[in-house]
Amino acid sequence: MIVSISQNSDFARIAANQQKEVIHIAAEKNFENRVKKWLQEQGIYPLGYAADKMDVPPIGYYEKRWGGGYSKKGLPDMHIVANGISLDVELKAPNGKPSELQIHNIRQINQAASVALLLFPDGFEQFKEIMKGVIKCNTVIPLLNALKAANTSTSCDTLTSLK
Repeated sequence: MIVSISQNSDFARIAANQQKEVIHIAAEKNFENRVKKWLQEQGIYPLGYAADKMDVPPIGYYEKRWGGGYSKKGLPDMHIVANGISLDVELKAPNGKPSELQIHNIRQINQAASVALLLFPDGFEQFKEIMKGVIKCNTVIPLLNALKAANTSTSCDTLTSLK
């Protein structure tokens, strides 16, 4: 039996959709890599990064999240902490579209007086300006560090040294 596959067949449509998805994923990954590179140039490294490999003195960390498996779906792609301030960032390719759950979670994070952003490549310069402001911010951080130091014990240890 010979099966003919035409351009209008379900197979061709599925293959075309898969190709678009691969292109979309590659564009988002490229953007993610640009963001990570810029963060590291500022001294914001991946959580667990070896101190002897840091080119710039560390001022924070980031972690990349993956949806599914053991993590909660809809969480922003990156959790960034710089100068004691926490941000969550959902990265999208130029033609990407956030899910309703992603939008809900970003709103909930912002309503909790934290910072969450939906970031497209054309907003990267604005993101950099926000991050530069976070990096320069040091008003509440000394007070928070003093509070942590005053309340550190063997039962509640902040583990602040990088050993």
